[in-house]
Amino acid sequence: MNAEERNIGQILTETLRYEIPPYQRPYSWNQDNVRELLDDIEEAYTEKDPEYFIGSLITIERDRNVLYEVVDGQQRLTTLNLIFAALRNSIEDKAAKLTIGNRILPSDPLTNQTETPRLTLRQSDQAFFVEHILESKNLSDTERNELDEPKSRLINNHEVVLNFLKERDQDWMKQFANYILQKVYVVLVQTESFQSAYRLFNVLNDRGLALSNADLIKNKLFARLSDETKSDALEEKWVKLESVTGIDRLDTFLGYHRTTLVANKARKSLADEFDTVLSKYSGSPLDFIDDVTQSAKNFERIWHIKFDDPSAVRSVAALWRVSYDEWVPALLAFLNQPPEGFSLSEFSSLLERITMQNWVRRLGRTKRLTIYYQLISAINSAKEAEKIRNIFSDGAENEEFFGLLGGAIYGLPSCKAILMRLEEGCQDESVTKQYGGRLTIEHVMPQALKDEFWKDRFSEETHSHWLHRLGNLTLLSGNKNYKAQYFSFPRKKEIYLNRNEKVSFDLTKEICGENDWDEGQIELRHNRLMDLARDIWTIS
Repeated sequence: MNAEERNIGQILTETLRYEIPPYQRPYSWNQDNVRELLDDIEEAYTEKDPEYFIGSLITIERDRNVLYEVVDGQQRLTTLNLIFAALRNSIEDKAAKLTIGNRILPSDPLTNQTETPRLTLRQSDQAFFVEHILESKNLSDTERNELDEPKSRLINNHEVVLNFLKERDQDWMKQFANYILQKVYVVLVQTESFQSAYRLFNVLNDRGLALSNADLIKNKLFARLSDETKSDALEEKWVKLESVTGIDRLDTFLGYHRTTLVANKARKSLADEFDTVLSKYSGSPLDFIDDVTQSAKNFERIWHIKFDDPSAVRSVAALWRVSYDEWVPALLAFLNQPPEGFSLSEFSSLLERITMQNWVRRLGRTKRLTIYYQLISAINSAKEAEKIRNIFSDGAENEEFFGLLGGAIYGLPSCKAILMRLEEGCQDESVTKQYGGRLTIEHVMPQALKDEFWKDRFSEETHSHWLHRLGNLTLLSGNKNYKAQYFSFPRKKEIYLNRNEKVSFDLTKEICGENDWDEGQIELRHNRLMDLARDIWTIS
């Protein structure tokens, strides 16, 4: 290994070329990262600092003094290319424009034909990088709207640099470019092997973004390749995986997927946990990514609630309202390996029922997880459907759950989700309601008996008994309805009707159809909603 300080002029030459290897993440810097780098360099330039250090560039020397594979430093090196592309486009002096342009995309002075770019990005991004950054071809609005995340970052960050240069005069830009080339430094580290790259990639990431678990897992797969020539195929498959979930959600998905494989609680980092997963996998890294990609597609169905079965849509939508997502791996395991004789409609319904029961019962996390792990283990072991059903019934506590549901539920974390699910339950299963904005829980009989209407109908005892129970609660849109406060029932109905011109809640509209609101009306509504709840959440 060799390490030495070099200025950017010695890094970006007309002879040296750099390639981003397939095990690297896509270009990930955002606009704030680019502005910070520009501001830092500008401050050093303004203060006439004799040198400004921006980190290290870790490489594998593939062709001595010609081609280097970038292990660490991709973010800075790509951004430097964006900066010089913007400087080239902004400077009018032809000689300066040519000098700067040759640092990123040399051209033959006799034929004016461009040569090989000094930087080659990942295969999926390189053609776009050359065409729209290095060669400055404009994008249509339609093309721009269809960009994936890495390409969008390239364009947005290039525009950040162009906007930074807009307020500068020509002489300033030429001097600034010269300062970057002569006074901005990196430490160039050269290694000679793929194995060294693997070790360095795991521990070094100076000014770049912290490595995600997905980055490290991807690197482990590359390290397991017995044939390095297959790295392009592995990269292509990994890019496909990234495109399924999106880069920002990939770590989240991989955490769920890991649980579907091992059915236990993670005790180390996700990347370290995958060491165990990979050690037990008998196929090649290419086969492993194929399996993971199929799981990712199923995860996206869960994430976006994309199911043909309307009952499954309703159940999964209800599950996403729960304050924890521990149920996701169990459903993902089912989709990855559906048990014979067990429909998605039935499984998702039972999963909703057990999850809601345990949420309302305030079961501890360990006990909640036990049921999900039992389900995953049974699915992975190809247990018959009846044994999987027994896991749900063994974990059910119908009596305790409905006892809690029939009591004072206002203030429980689950209260709003309960009301929303009951709202859906008033319709047939083809109806799943999605509400945007803020929803609030309203007490029909107010929390204080101030108006004579309520004093005539409720004693302190009956008021206390019914106040926070299902029969007296409903949903409204917007902020908490202080307008209704302690008014009489007829006045409250007017306010509710006005509020529901924007958002319609069937449970609230039913209240507005009542002529009176006394203990008898609350009890009737409470019992009707409890019957509806039993239909939705009973596990038999």
